[in-house]
Amino acid sequence: MKPRLRARLAVAVVAILAGSVLALFATTGAAVAFFSGGLFLDVQVESPAHLVSRGAAVDVPLEVTCNAVGEAFVQVTVTQRSGSGVAQGFGSVSVGCTGSGEQIVVRVLASPGKTFKQGIAVVSAEIFACGTRVFSSKTNSETVELRR
Repeated sequence: MKPRLRARLAVAVVAILAGSVLALFATTGAAVAFFSGGLFLDVQVESPAHLVSRGAAVDVPLEVTCNAVGEAFVQVTVTQRSGSGVAQGFGSVSVGCTGSGEQIVVRVLASPGKTFKQGIAVVSAEIFACGTRVFSSKTNSETVELRR
């Protein structure tokens, strides 16, 4: 093989390999970010929360931030002293991840037997996202005011 032809062949092989490597990383960049531990999740409970249907439920405002590929899931629990007992409820929602903070509202339904009332309650929120190799979550718990 002539030296000039050998040099051209070597350049072509290097170009094909470099293009293949770039194509591999360009198409999987978001997945690589997700699976490489760069997952960021945050949830902040905000006050006040608002009573719905005479205390049958509470609308809880949250600020959520996530950079997961696809969706993350948010779970919220509200606990409030009610007479000699405790009113408690649970709500959940899925959110699209944009990488920036978003305001959402999660409706928490009271468990049978007790309703929520105006006053103070403890609200706990958790955001989590998972994939085939990564699971991450973040929690926040605050004392908030429940209003009509």
